[in-house]
Amino acid sequence: RAADVKKVSQEEIKNNISIIRETLEDHHVKVADIQAITGPTVTLYKVFPAKGVKVSAIKNLHEDISVALCAGTIRAHVLTDSVGLEVPNKTRSLVPIRSLVTSKEFTESIAELPIAIGSTIDGKIKVFDLAKAPHLLVAGSTNQGKSVGLNAIVTSLLYKKHPSEMKIVMVDPKKVEFSIYAPIEKHFLAKLEDEEEAIITDVQ
Repeated sequence: RAADVKKVSQEEIKNNISIIRETLEDHHVKVADIQAITGPTVTLYKVFPAKGVKVSAIKNLHEDISVALCAGTIRAHVLTDSVGLEVPNKTRSLVPIRSLVTSKEFTESIAELPIAIGSTIDGKIKVFDLAKAPHLLVAGSTNQGKSVGLNAIVTSLLYKKHPSEMKIVMVDPKKVEFSIYAPIEKHFLAKLEDEEEAIITDVQ
């Protein structure tokens, strides 16, 4: 599937920059410049403080900026030369799994178990080594992408490893997440001797 790219409009960016600047100036915090880096789901606004202004003064006002932007929760963090404000885009873009597993970052990765998990704000493909993260907790509220994340992990492994290199033990008591992988039982799934199904669904 082709990427469902929805570019953030220049009007939205200019409007947000204006609101951020006005909100900070209302609290007597002067800004030298504000730059925007757009990503698929959020835009990073780099706020450069004016001379003599502490970065903490900007960071501490991120909740006021969030209210002014009507953007829900925004994330604030200190960068090397500015304060970064991550503001959710009004319209989000999809990041197709195909664009991840065919990317140079993934195909040329030297990681033992490379996982293509998504795209960063500046459009780079994020790949990490699952072998260096043996304990991984995927958590979040409804519709936050937990299942998508799990499937991205499994799909990455299937695209990178031959059945002779890897076997997967799947435990899915809720019978929701991994049933779609039943067809690859003979190739990739490690099956217990006394079990009829490769994907374990028995809680005990």
